[in-house]
Amino acid sequence: MVRERTGILAGLIVLLGCGGGGTGPGNNNNLVLAKASPSGDGQSGPTGTTLPAPYRARLTQGGAPLQGRTVTWGIPGGSVSPASTSTDADGVASTSVTLPPFAATNTVTAVVTAASGSPLRFSAVSTGATTSATIQVVNDAFRPDNLQIKATGTVTFEWQSGSINHNVTPVAPNTIPASSNPAPPGLHDAPYSFATVFPTVGTFGYFCSQHGTATTGMRGTITVVP
Repeated sequence: MVRERTGILAGLIVLLGCGGGGTGPGNNNNLVLAKASPSGDGQSGPTGTTLPAPYRARLTQGGAPLQGRTVTWGIPGGSVSPASTSTDADGVASTSVTLPPFAATNTVTAVVTAASGSPLRFSAVSTGATTSATIQVVNDAFRPDNLQIKATGTVTFEWQSGSINHNVTPVAPNTIPASSNPAPPGLHDAPYSFATVFPTVGTFGYFCSQHGTATTGMRGTITVVP
């Protein structure tokens, strides 16, 4: 009996020692990325300028701030400085955002691997239409998906690395923009790009026929101004 009880006790000690996961610094359980307060979200400024306030994200684990984790930042067509930052004692990481050289409603992203809420998205609006712009074609999205350009200006659609099975289909009755060589419904994989001139003022909708429609999914709008 003594030997049997000793074996049971030893087994219990082993089970308790294994712990079942925990929430230590190396564990991603309950890891949440959210906007800090203040976050910098929703700022606007002229094309190509650096916004005055930093963009800020906060990382927590089990509700407590988590220090020393890397947050990766990005904005299509613009730039962030620095591109990656570490969370401080309050779990906050920040970066400075420079707007792209064209008028658009842009998305700033903050990414932490395996965190709930990642990628975290912020808004940054660049104002003042220009004569050229580039739209990145990524899997299931156009970036930016809403921009302005001056009449007779050129928009280049550029497939990003890893982007497959996409096209640019105009929303009727618009005839531009449209993928070329081949035209829709032909689909393209990266590397691929084409440019379209917008000669007249108006609003031009477009979508990927494989991953969206005129009203849902992978779609965008180009507004042409005088």
